[in-house]
Amino acid sequence: MWPLKVKTAYERLQGSEVSSASNSFTDGDAEKLDGPHPSNPHPRSMFQYFYDALRTSIGLFCLWIVLVTAWRTTFHSTPRVIRYEKQTLECGNTTEEAEARGCAFDLLSHNWVAKQCMDSLTESEYREYVSSHDRKMGPYPYFLDPEGKNRIVGERAFALLANGPTLADQHVYTTREEHLAHCKYLLRRTHRAAEGKVQLNDENKQFWHAAHCLEELSNPNKKPMDELNEGFYVGFAPCTIDVPV
Repeated sequence: MWPLKVKTAYERLQGSEVSSASNSFTDGDAEKLDGPHPSNPHPRSMFQYFYDALRTSIGLFCLWIVLVTAWRTTFHSTPRVIRYEKQTLECGNTTEEAEARGCAFDLLSHNWVAKQCMDSLTESEYREYVSSHDRKMGPYPYFLDPEGKNRIVGERAFALLANGPTLADQHVYTTREEHLAHCKYLLRRTHRAAEGKVQLNDENKQFWHAAHCLEELSNPNKKPMDELNEGFYVGFAPCTIDVPV
């Protein structure tokens, strides 16, 4: 005698169109529901956890770089690199033209130059020296002749010699003492230029001029100090500077 099948589900409602198979559970179905759930057939390995953590860290690092770059660009912009080009400032061929171009007479270099190549400190030091009555042949020992009969009176007359039509008209006679003072203060100006404090005009910037002054200062007594045994020319010197572009 077969055992009576025990029903484990509700009986089909009267008048329902749903079959009894869809509204009731069999014993096998109940066992499946009540039984233990199967474990994950593909468990995550430690490598996968490490890989995910590494990928997350890289993503956060990239995000940090983007945020820092945006912050620096917005609030701390990088300074623009400045380029320079050479520009030579000329004073012309006459004192009137030089003054019209904004040039001035530089007593120390004996030239008309652009103001960008002047140094008020060394010029004032040199002026104080040559204007002193302690000089061998008096203050401003500048003469038009080697005999010392025609003294050049005043800095303005001295500067206007640049207008001379010939080199002979631009020539000045002076003492050994003045020549050495010129070299001393000009080398001091050269040092200031090396420090970036001033600009030298193109004539004084030449190495031969510094070498000449060093040679003269190393042999100060090769000529008498109180004679008109030295000379130079008054003229115009170009001034080359760096201009930002």
